[in-house]
Amino acid sequence: MTTRIFKFITFIIFLSGICATTANAENKSQVVLISFDGMRNDLTRNYVKDGKLPNIEHVIKNGTMAKYSTTVRPSLTAPSHAAIATGATPLKTSIVSNVWQQKDSAMTNQKDAFMSELEVDPLWVSARKQGKTTATVAFAGANPAVGKQADFTIYYGDTWSPSKQEKLHFQEASGWSRPPESYSPLKEASFHIKVKDGKNQKVHVLAVDSTNDREKNYDSFMVTDQKTERNNPVISNGWGSMELRVQENSNAGFWFKITAEDQSLDNGAVIYQSAVTSGLIDGPKDFSEQIRGKFGFFPPQEDDRALEKGWISRKEYEQISERFANWVTDVSLFIKNEYEPDLLMFYAPQIDHQEHKYLLTDPRQPGFTENESKKNAEYIRWAYKTADKTVGKTVKALDENDYLFIVSDHGMEPAHSAIEPNKVLKDNNLLVLDSAGKIDYKKSKAIAIPSGSAAHVYINLKSREKYGIVPHEKYEEIRSEIIQAFKGVEVDRNENGPVIKYHLKEIWNSTINLSFNGLKENTESLYGYLTNAKEHPYQEIKKIPQQGNLKERNAGDVLLMAAPGYIMGKGVSNIVKPTPELGTHGGDPGREKLKAVFMAMGPDISNGKQIGSVSTLDIAPTIYNLLGLETPSYVEGKNIEELTE
Repeated sequence: MTTRIFKFITFIIFLSGICATTANAENKSQVVLISFDGMRNDLTRNYVKDGKLPNIEHVIKNGTMAKYSTTVRPSLTAPSHAAIATGATPLKTSIVSNVWQQKDSAMTNQKDAFMSELEVDPLWVSARKQGKTTATVAFAGANPAVGKQADFTIYYGDTWSPSKQEKLHFQEASGWSRPPESYSPLKEASFHIKVKDGKNQKVHVLAVDSTNDREKNYDSFMVTDQKTERNNPVISNGWGSMELRVQENSNAGFWFKITAEDQSLDNGAVIYQSAVTSGLIDGPKDFSEQIRGKFGFFPPQEDDRALEKGWISRKEYEQISERFANWVTDVSLFIKNEYEPDLLMFYAPQIDHQEHKYLLTDPRQPGFTENESKKNAEYIRWAYKTADKTVGKTVKALDENDYLFIVSDHGMEPAHSAIEPNKVLKDNNLLVLDSAGKIDYKKSKAIAIPSGSAAHVYINLKSREKYGIVPHEKYEEIRSEIIQAFKGVEVDRNENGPVIKYHLKEIWNSTINLSFNGLKENTESLYGYLTNAKEHPYQEIKKIPQQGNLKERNAGDVLLMAAPGYIMGKGVSNIVKPTPELGTHGGDPGREKLKAVFMAMGPDISNGKQIGSVSTLDIAPTIYNLLGLETPSYVEGKNIEELTE
């Protein structure tokens, strides 16, 4: 072979390599998953049918939707998101509840699941270890504070100071460097923010009259912690934001609105200041600075306290929540386009939050009236519409080779009553109170730690608990005693005309929607009311498998899950009492209102197809398959083959 021919062949091979690399880059598929906390399968379908969710309807028409998705037991946010992320059940992930008893400490000490590490690798870690690039934004379980997560990780940080409202008193301004032009003498006021673990920080407010009408019309304000800094003025009753240095090398921020009683400011003004919040950002060099520089600080998720106190209107409350949803979505899609991760997972909490507060559909609920129910339904509908806007933005950012998964972790049921499992333990001499009425863990044999409609009961076992008193040989005896105590709890079902009417309506809706499970649930409940039968509020009481010396589990020894309509309370005084929240989850995930959603869209996913039911455990292995990765041995779900058939 001559030298010239050899060089020519080498050139052709080189050129082919470039073409192949370019083609691969152009054909690269990204998987994007959005988790909408608390998105109910039945409500989503009803809103789509009514034309309320056009973007989600687009995904359904151009992709595949499951009949419903069933989550793990208990159907709580942290365990369910761990299942989505790993394909493994709570006893494998170690995320057994939203809170649990902390190891090697007093029985009343609790561990926050959202600050805990998963026992097995989630998708974003396992895929990264197999050579893929991954990103998560606000996704439950992806907390960089507990260790390296995705290549790009953004998560909830601290709340450095709570929201507040206070009166501003203005005087003639002085000492400002390069102030804006004003047609009336500049005025100033100040207020202080008490930062957690820090000193009070003084914030200055400069009032500006920007209207040349020979009147004192202070219509805009500049808010800053340094009179030498120049911020853009914010119009009266408009939103502004300010970044705040809360610690060395740590920035946070807040949003505010200033409302003047009169434009002369003779009677001062009122400022609403949101919570001071920050986020945790982990990624390559300068990634954190890039995100903060382009999108600002991690905003507050909502402000229920301000709404309840009347500091903000419902419209302003929604603006705060929408700002958070937009921030998470915009940051996520920026990462998708700028860094092109193979897997991007992000999270939206608005639906879950509104359903907890406003799911007023059952006549047994405190404060139920038809008018209040209709008003509350609008708040929940707003949350679903906010989710739909997130879907719309995401769909526009997809390339033709990308996959989109829309999932939820659980549904939501209306709650009419709270039950207190520690009251049951106390009445059966398994839990003891001291003279001050607090739990005496040195004398108690067991304690329940509730979350939502579920609770783990922990036996105060010797050698396992810090102050354990139950010998190992008595373990099964005490566990059986606990189970019998809860099985014996009954409450009355008082006959109630509106309740019967409610169940008849639910039966009709189940028939129209071909929901045989919902039909069965409501028929059984209606029969109980018609016969005035007693009801067992603790619907499921089961032993949790233990291993070895019983020390290596976050799980309790007994799992309690409530019947529909009940939420677990933390007190020790009442068998049953009015509910503190209108919406709840944590019970049997097979119940109709607790079923989650699953839909997917992508290049080889069928259009307009409905498949059978799936499990949240099936999501991870399906994504492993799409990414061409090895599925870890701990995964208990299965690849959803119907998606691409």
